[in-house]
Amino acid sequence: MFTVLLITMLVLCPILPQPALAEEKTEMYFTTAEWAYDVRGQDDYDPNPTGVFARGERGYAYLELEGFEVGEDDGLYVIQLAVDVVLRTKGGLRLFTQKNLVEYDLAYTDSPPDNLWFYIWVDIPRWAPRVTYLAEVVVRDLISEETLIEGKEIRVE
Repeated sequence: MFTVLLITMLVLCPILPQPALAEEKTEMYFTTAEWAYDVRGQDDYDPNPTGVFARGERGYAYLELEGFEVGEDDGLYVIQLAVDVVLRTKGGLRLFTQKNLVEYDLAYTDSPPDNLWFYIWVDIPRWAPRVTYLAEVVVRDLISEETLIEGKEIRVE
């Protein structure tokens, strides 16, 4: 149960359409991927740089993403992303995977936003073991078929 809750916590700028051969494609990347004590809105959060959370409390992750593909469909700018999460032991053993924890299927008549942000949280059970995990956020761009994988340690004390 703790593993499922911890994974739920982890989930994790577009570029304008370009004429052919105009520029090289930008790869997806996180401009911000931080654990947080609290999140109130975009760029409004209390960072937890150590990634340590107490049992019985709520923990957050705040993420901002840039560099994903913006497509066009029937005169609209479209963004299609899916975010998966994986929880591993420090030794690399996969404990849990959740596909499509966050999904973006957005359409804009005007220019799309410069980046996308999201946050996730979990209430850490009082009985959770005191251990360090590796949490991986996997962002899949369904337009460009590019995948971004980023891992961060999280510790429960």
